[in-house]
Amino acid sequence: FTVLERRNSPPSGFSRVGPSPPDTVLNLRLGLTQNNISGLDDTVYEVSTPGNSRYGQYLSKEEVEAFVAPSKETLNGVNAWLKTNNLTSSPITAAGDWIAVSLTVSQANALLAADFSTFQSTESNQTVHRTLSYSIPATLRTGINTVYPTETCGFPAVKPPSTIKTKLSTVSKRSSPTSSISSDCPDNWTPTCIQALYGAPSTPATPAANTFGVCGFNNEFVDSKDFTAFLKTYRPDIASNTTFSLISIDDGINNQLPSGAEQNPTIGLQYALGLATGIPVAFISTGTGSTGSVDVFTAFLDEPNYLLLLAQPPQTVVQTFDNVGFEFESSFTPQLAESICHLLYAQLAARGVSYIVNGGDFGACNPFSSTGCRFSNIFTVRTPCSRNARLPINSFKRPSYQEKVVSEYLNAINATDASPFNISGRAVPDVSALAHSPYIFQGQTILSQAGTVFSATIFASMIALLNNERIAAGKSSLGFLNPLIYQNPNAFNDFATGQS
Repeated sequence: FTVLERRNSPPSGFSRVGPSPPDTVLNLRLGLTQNNISGLDDTVYEVSTPGNSRYGQYLSKEEVEAFVAPSKETLNGVNAWLKTNNLTSSPITAAGDWIAVSLTVSQANALLAADFSTFQSTESNQTVHRTLSYSIPATLRTGINTVYPTETCGFPAVKPPSTIKTKLSTVSKRSSPTSSISSDCPDNWTPTCIQALYGAPSTPATPAANTFGVCGFNNEFVDSKDFTAFLKTYRPDIASNTTFSLISIDDGINNQLPSGAEQNPTIGLQYALGLATGIPVAFISTGTGSTGSVDVFTAFLDEPNYLLLLAQPPQTVVQTFDNVGFEFESSFTPQLAESICHLLYAQLAARGVSYIVNGGDFGACNPFSSTGCRFSNIFTVRTPCSRNARLPINSFKRPSYQEKVVSEYLNAINATDASPFNISGRAVPDVSALAHSPYIFQGQTILSQAGTVFSATIFASMIALLNNERIAAGKSSLGFLNPLIYQNPNAFNDFATGQS
């Protein structure tokens, strides 16, 4: 046996309670080595970099699967190992690069030379069954990238930031959008103000040529009554019955209960509808499935896997999961991060999907750290892997397209190895946008709240509009954005005011 992953102590925010009951059933996922991941990476860059002869020539579902399918030798070796332990697997991706195994704690300890224990969140008291190390046969070391969930405990509960509430009756309807910025916009960045600031059209996109997906995880849902009130108040030029479609993954819901709706997908969907005028919006709701798991990494695996099964995934997707939905670097292993990126999100990039993620509201320092404040980024998946945005700056090297601008910045601030961040790591974020706007939530109450969910949705809405215009003109979508962004820095304006 050879150790595949090991950590010396539980992730921040979790403590070991004791051994897991031996008959507890675990549902493990094995990420297998794809047959040509370097070829996929190269292709993603080629189709995503303006000026390349292959720019915009995205791959089909079958072409992507050909890159990531494991070799026959890998599959035979892994299945033979499982059979020796009286276990069987089932594929959970079309290419077979992720497989699922259901087994007891006793079987998992024997299979993986592990010590599964019960770990409890110090914030929520939620318990999970995990191990601090596990091993696989040495002969399979090149065939298995990661086994999940093993060392990743999930996320500690985080209270959302405070909000300022104003009753709906105190807010008057605004007139249709105009091209000038109103003097009251700096105090109230409504959709009309945002459109004026960023030069976004208020007329409906014609024809509606692409789909804009807004993500929700762990059975988050939204209240349709809030959307009616939002459009009547802030976009009276749009029919108030304008709504979104539902893409349900792992029994994801939008059940319209009288209470329990979530703020972040509400914000994301309201501003997607309010800014990307006329573009079809889909709520991508990922639930907890039959396992009832609230580990966000399960959603990070299942959502892209489902989208990859579609003949045409939404061309623009924004992930709004935040506040209680992120992972700090101490929470996960590099193998899992690489596996999620290469095994899934890089594939979305190859398919031409622009996947945008909010940067988190807690800044550079991990608020759960008990060892000081070396900067710790949150794990929020993007495409593709180490060449992408919002992956942990300590866990991924800086991509080539960032080298010039980041090196100049580090030289300007005299950064050294003693700096509270990894000076050779991936710099984040790539872009910024306004992060303070009103929305309507819970019984038609208007809340003014700051958060990067606004920033991500605003930026994603602009990308959805651009994608729609390109596709309607017979061109490809923009796909993975970062090479384009760093080739065209003059397309963006720096913030002149604000703080972090």
